[in-house]
Amino acid sequence: MLAYFFPPLGGGGVQRTLKFVKYLPEHGWEPTVLTVRGSPYPMRDPALADELPPGVRVLRATELPLTPYLAMVLARLHLDRARHLIAWPDLSQGWLPAAVLRALREVRRRRPEVLYTTSAPYVAHLAGLVVHRLTGVPWVADFRDEWSANPHLQGVPPYLRRLGRRAERAVSSRARVVVVGDYFDIDGAPPENRITITNGVDPDDLVGLPAPHPPPDRFRLTHVGTLYGDQDCAGVLAALRRLLERGRLDPARVELRIVGKVLLPGGGLDLPLGISQTGYVSHRQALVEMRRATTLLLYVGGASRAPSGKLYEYLTSERPILCVARPDNLARLVVREWDAGECADPDDGPAIERAVLEMYGRWERGLLADLPGVRERAVRRFSRRALTGRLAAVLNEAAG
Repeated sequence: MLAYFFPPLGGGGVQRTLKFVKYLPEHGWEPTVLTVRGSPYPMRDPALADELPPGVRVLRATELPLTPYLAMVLARLHLDRARHLIAWPDLSQGWLPAAVLRALREVRRRRPEVLYTTSAPYVAHLAGLVVHRLTGVPWVADFRDEWSANPHLQGVPPYLRRLGRRAERAVSSRARVVVVGDYFDIDGAPPENRITITNGVDPDDLVGLPAPHPPPDRFRLTHVGTLYGDQDCAGVLAALRRLLERGRLDPARVELRIVGKVLLPGGGLDLPLGISQTGYVSHRQALVEMRRATTLLLYVGGASRAPSGKLYEYLTSERPILCVARPDNLARLVVREWDAGECADPDDGPAIERAVLEMYGRWERGLLADLPGVRERAVRRFSRRALTGRLAAVLNEAAG
């Protein structure tokens, strides 16, 4: 299993592979993980390694982290064309040579039945492509994000996007493809060669968590995750500002809490109300923070249909959700179907205002209660153990 994001690294990209590794032995598979050594990625959560089953081998290949720093220099010099070129297919390309060599050595020594790669970063699939072509080991490629159709890559020059599509076709034409969402556009992957396995929630993570306990004296709107790029909550921040200016919200009774990093120009959080920031926290602490919210904010920019991996743990927190996402986003569909909160389009300011006022008004009247039955329903439908069973079936098929 080639997975760049793996403990001691933290953040959302780690959870999917970690849980697969945790539960695959229950389905007769013995995973060996090849991950990174020396990554410049700043988020760390070493405690996640405690979830690994006994005996799981974790191999590490050294990354030469020159690309991220060079890209920063080129960005400051406004040399965007050069920055995009040296950062193709992503900023982790310095991991590719060592990952290929280490994987080839492991294949020769252990002769695995299946090769599994997961992206992002996309260099994991390029490494898998080389190893598969040289060894013939059956291959499963897991896409946690889209590649050439990824809305976050729209600023990439056209020639690099074409190159990305060619690389994507090379992967999808040779590997069994797993995607997180059935809406994913993976070039070259026919429907019969792909399967959807969503993200989910691990019931073990919920053991020992405190009961929901939002603050009694203020309406705490909590966003869990990094604010960056178009995942900036801009529509919500603008709606809050307008409601405060019109006196529809009491600034002394409203708190915006950001659990995670804020990577916005100038901080991006200039609002006349109480704002608290935790910075990056461990996965466990993030789950605790969810239960301390009056309302959880799930924001997805209008270009994306991805539901965000936070959705499933939000649903198990037993707190109402303010879901700001486009109408066909899975998160919005689930929140509405399960009556788990209020929804609005990220580009519809008045709709966001109405959703905020609805939840704030219910809180003032003491009617913003816990969500009965939603936690159990989320665990039944999106259990990591059951989802790993689906991956095991894909591995069985790939291995013949």
